[in-house]
Amino acid sequence: MKKPLTDEDLLVRAAINGRVAFTTGAFATAAALVALLDRVGAPPRLVAILGPAVALVGLAAVGLLVRTMRISRFYAGGRAVPATYAGLAFASLAAGLFLPFLPPVAGGPPFVLLLGSFACGSVVAALVGGPLLRKTGAFSIPDLIAGRFPNLALRLGVVAVIAAIGLLIAIAGYEAAVDALVRATGARRDIAVWLIGLVLMFIIAPGGVAGVVWASAGAAGLLLAGLGLPLGILLVGGAGLPLPLVGDRAAWDGALARMTDWNTHAGSAQTIGAGVIVAIVLGIGTLAPLLAPATATSDRANARRAGFAGLFWCLVIAAMTAASMALATLALDGSTIGARPEQLSTTIIDASRSGLFEICGGHPATASAARASCAGLPGYSGVLRGGDVAASGQYLLLGLSDLRGLGEAFAGLAGAGLIAIGLVIAAAGFQSVATALGHDAFYRVRDATAMTSRRLAVTRLLMLIAVIGVGALLLGGMPDTRALIGLAIVFCAATITPLMALSIWPRAEGADAAAALLAGLATAEVMIYFFGGVGSLDAVGKAAVIASAVSFLTGFGASFIHSADPTSQGGAFVHGMLRGEKDLLNPDKGA
Repeated sequence: MKKPLTDEDLLVRAAINGRVAFTTGAFATAAALVALLDRVGAPPRLVAILGPAVALVGLAAVGLLVRTMRISRFYAGGRAVPATYAGLAFASLAAGLFLPFLPPVAGGPPFVLLLGSFACGSVVAALVGGPLLRKTGAFSIPDLIAGRFPNLALRLGVVAVIAAIGLLIAIAGYEAAVDALVRATGARRDIAVWLIGLVLMFIIAPGGVAGVVWASAGAAGLLLAGLGLPLGILLVGGAGLPLPLVGDRAAWDGALARMTDWNTHAGSAQTIGAGVIVAIVLGIGTLAPLLAPATATSDRANARRAGFAGLFWCLVIAAMTAASMALATLALDGSTIGARPEQLSTTIIDASRSGLFEICGGHPATASAARASCAGLPGYSGVLRGGDVAASGQYLLLGLSDLRGLGEAFAGLAGAGLIAIGLVIAAAGFQSVATALGHDAFYRVRDATAMTSRRLAVTRLLMLIAVIGVGALLLGGMPDTRALIGLAIVFCAATITPLMALSIWPRAEGADAAAALLAGLATAEVMIYFFGGVGSLDAVGKAAVIASAVSFLTGFGASFIHSADPTSQGGAFVHGMLRGEKDLLNPDKGA
C-alpha cells in the first residue's frame, strides 16, 4: 500500500516540479529561438551549432544546480528522486546503451533478436535488479554484495570488476558523445574531446549520482524533443507514420527491407544464437550504471514504479527512433535512386565525407569523387541504383530534417539529443568507477573514519583522473563503442549476475561467493579463448553464459560443503531482502 506523502515530502516534490518546469521552459524557449534564427536566414553552421551548445550548457548547469556535500545525496541522490523522473533517467541510459547498435552496422546480427535481447535485459534491470538494489539500502552493487557477504577478498574483487565495467561504459559513452558532437557541428575532434570532458566533470563532480540521474532525465527530454518535433511536423503536414502496428505498414516494410539490404551490403552479417540473447539479458539486468536511477528513489516500491515508467519511455523512444529512421530511409531513396552523383545534396556529400553515408562502396568527399567511384562499378549507367548507396543508423536519425527540408534547427536538435545521451552514459560509467574506488574501496576498506569532506574529495579526484585519462585515450584513436558495451555486458553476465543470484541463497557465505567470482572470471577467459576470441559475437555470448552458469554453480555447490546456520547473517539478510519493510543496511556515516 502506498504511504501518504508528508508535508515535507510535498514541499520537496513541489520544489522538484518547479525546477523541472523552469528547466523545460528554458529549453523550449532556447529551441524556439534557434528555430526562429533558422527561419530568418541565419548562417546554417551557426544554427547547427546552437542546438548542441544549448544541450551542453544545460546539462552542465544541471550538474552545478545539484551540487552537494552530503553523502546520501552524492552517492544516492538523497533518495529523493520521484519515480517519474527516475524512470526518464533509466530510459535515457537504456537508450544510450542500445543506440550504437542501430542498423545498419557492418557485420551486424539480426536486428530483431538484438533488440529483443536488450528489451528483456532492460525489463530485468527495471523490475528486478533496480528494486533489489534499492531494497538493501546499498549505494552500489559492491556495497550490496559486501553487506551480504562480509569478505574482504570478495569486496576487493567485486570493486575491481565493477570499476572495469564502469570504465568500459564510460569510454563508450565518451566516444559516442564526441563522435555525435563532431558530426553534428563539424568541430575538431581534439576540441570536442576536451569540451565533452569538461561538461562531464560539471555533471558528475558537484552532485554525484544526483547529477547523473537529473542529467539523464534531461537527456531523455532532449532526445524525445529531437525525435518527436520533426515527426510531429511531418504528421501535421500529412506524412504517414511508417510503423508496423499503428501506422503505414507498407511504408514500414519497404523501409525495413532497404535497411536490411544496407546491413547486408555493409559486411557479412554475423549470426546471433541463444547464447548471445541470454548473455545480453543477464548482463543488462545487473549492469551497475543502468541501476543508478533506482538507488536514488525513496524505497523499493518507488524503484519498481520508476522501472515501469522507464520501460514506458523506452517504448516511446524506440517507436520514435523506428519511425524517424523509416521516414529518413524512404526520403533517402527518393533523393538518391535514379539521380546522378553530381546531383546529390551537399548534406549527403558531407555525410559521405564523415563516414555516415556510403556511395558506391566508399566515402567520397566531393560529387566528382562520387562520380568517379561509381563509374567503375559493373552495370553502372550514370545514375545511382539502390545498391549503390547505404546509410548508417546515426545518419538516418540526424539526417531526417535535412532530407525532408525541415531545416538546420531540427537537425541540430536531433544531434543535441544524441550528444546528451552519450554524455549521460559516460557520466553514469564514471560515477560507477568513482563510487567503487572512492566509497567501496577507500572508505569501506582503507579509512572508515574519514570525514565526509575527505571522502567526497577522494571520489571527485578519482573522477577527474578518470575523465582526463579517458580523454587522453580518445585523442589517440577512436575505440569501437559497440565492442566496449558488449565487453561490459559480458563481464557483468559472467561475474556480477551470479553473485546477485547467490545473494538471495541463504546458505551461501563469503568464501562461497569469492569462489564463484574467481570461477566466473577464469571460465570466461578460457571459454573466449576456446571459442575463438572476441571477434565472434556468438562465441563471446556462449562464453558469458557458460561462465555465468559455472560461477553460480560453484558458489551454490560450495555452500553445501559447510553446515547451514539458521541464525546466520546471510539468512537474516535474505529474509529481510525478500520480506522486510525497511532497508537492510545501516545508514552510512554522513548519510
